[in-house]
Amino acid sequence: MNRTPALSPSLPEGSRAPEWDEGLDCWVVADPRLARQVLNHPGFASGTFERSFQLYMPEAAREEYRELTAFLRLWFVQADAPEHTALRRPVQRMMSASYVRSLAPRIEEIVDESLDGLASARPHDVVPAVADAISGRVMAHVVGVEEEPAVLHRWSRTLSLFIGAMYRRDYAKEAHHAMTEMAGALSRASAPAGFPRDTPEDRARTTATWAMNLFGGLETTASLLGSTVLTALGDRAVWDGIREEREGAVEALVETVLVRRPPLRHLGRVVAYDQEVAGARLKEGDLVLVSLTGHGLLADPDADPEPGAGGCPATGAGQPEQHLVFGHGPHYCVGAPLARLEAALLLRRFARRFPDARLAPDAAVWGPNLSYVGLDHLYVDLGLEDTPSRSGGV
Repeated sequence: MNRTPALSPSLPEGSRAPEWDEGLDCWVVADPRLARQVLNHPGFASGTFERSFQLYMPEAAREEYRELTAFLRLWFVQADAPEHTALRRPVQRMMSASYVRSLAPRIEEIVDESLDGLASARPHDVVPAVADAISGRVMAHVVGVEEEPAVLHRWSRTLSLFIGAMYRRDYAKEAHHAMTEMAGALSRASAPAGFPRDTPEDRARTTATWAMNLFGGLETTASLLGSTVLTALGDRAVWDGIREEREGAVEALVETVLVRRPPLRHLGRVVAYDQEVAGARLKEGDLVLVSLTGHGLLADPDADPEPGAGGCPATGAGQPEQHLVFGHGPHYCVGAPLARLEAALLLRRFARRFPDARLAPDAAVWGPNLSYVGLDHLYVDLGLEDTPSRSGGV
């Protein structure tokens, strides 16, 4: 039987080979050049949940919460070609560039309404009033569910905590409850109604697919929105560029935030067969965590970026050609255009509504999750007492 060739055994000078992490019992790939190869090579499979359940969940917990683990196994990001291709295609068609562009007027309305909420809130906390509200209401619109953003984010954060710490039995219990509630809401939603439901297997797959889409558009997008406001207000020159509507400043800042503070730190893969990579001997079944930051897995979100990282956030000069935040290869995130659009519209309308805004003292409170990097709170001073009810048109 022919075996797919392994990755190149050598890497460019200065590259970092995979390193074994004893605590996590897995390989860590931090070098961006190697990461691209791993994410786009059939020698590294996508079914990491199954391997993680085996490594990190006690056997009794796996048995008790088998419905939860079965649900997560059905997410199509856990599949490889040809199954992944077939399952992804209808979602990708739905999330086309033209569809995302058509959402802009509705997203603008959602942003303005969220900024109204921020203006009336005390204290002015960007996370619940803006980041959670926008991402939640946009995804509710896309998927066709009626739940409020606070409920949707409770589900997604509960699942993300479990995915990031599967050894926690209390997290498994809470995630199982969130899964049950989410499945009930999706059974009444409009978007899943157009997907296969003929058999129990069809219904389970459709529910899992849309749960995955809902999850992906909530947690990581809210993180991006919060970090975008934090980064803009944290640098006066950058904020001036946004307020003055300099050409390309908004888009450049969004890409810089994706590089400096990516919402997701790493992606997982499973070694498909024994192979050697840059002198490291990887065995079939080994778990591999691929860093999306170019650093280790525990980078400090408040740490200053390395010189030159991400380019100039005001002008875009020196921006990298391609980062890995949305993945690479066949699993590239279908929701990337939507997340970028939400962040850009928020920046523009926030700057027009609150041009004198600034960060409050001790503004940023980061969440505890080591996999999903996001703010629990972001306190701001809006710079005015009487806020108008609506911002101007775009």
